[in-house]
Amino acid sequence: MRKPLIAITTDIKDGHFVIEEKYAHAVIRAGGIPVLIPSVTGNPELAVETMDAVDGLLLPGSRDMDPKFYSEKPHPKLRPMSIERTEAEFRVLEQAIENKKPVLGICGGMQLLNVFYGGSLYQDILSLLPDALVHEKGSVHEIAVTEGTALFKITGRDSFPVKSYHHQSVNKVGGDLRVNAATSDGIVEGIESERAPFILGVQWHPELEETEISKAIFSKFIEESTQG
Repeated sequence: MRKPLIAITTDIKDGHFVIEEKYAHAVIRAGGIPVLIPSVTGNPELAVETMDAVDGLLLPGSRDMDPKFYSEKPHPKLRPMSIERTEAEFRVLEQAIENKKPVLGICGGMQLLNVFYGGSLYQDILSLLPDALVHEKGSVHEIAVTEGTALFKITGRDSFPVKSYHHQSVNKVGGDLRVNAATSDGIVEGIESERAPFILGVQWHPELEETEISKAIFSKFIEESTQG
């Protein structure tokens, strides 16, 4: 059986399209073939042709998103953004959904999923939610997984610890999405589509760990991509 081709979107840095290598390695370990796709906005047909050629889409962690995409003004703590990358990711995501291709969003990729579906973000957790737990620099906290969700079925767990590397989080949840995991302070740690076959977002970084939880998430993503 042919291994599925997994498109991974890229950041733009100093004239190069780049990703962190761990994403590609996680896809390879799970049985897929990573394909890096450029964040190009000037060619609308590129997204169509790309998603026709691949079997799944991975939206990796990213920079902050310009809040214009969810109709808000920038917060003072907003970090460097790439409008080109966001627009390119929206385009390939739209095509992936239209083609019913599996989608896995990680950290900033999960946040992009939420905004694509009409949701919004807390632009800086510490400033806007001062009573929240620390969610940056690899801080560890427990998340509670909602029973009956796809994430619960994938992991077989109703709670487990994760490491956090984000200063933004989901605020308003996008339409057709539901929360599948959260921390004790109410920060959303996972979302999934209520209608599409497989659209999953996680706020932590399973690509950085080789735990049973991480393996289960990537294995299910590759399995769904193989079925296409």
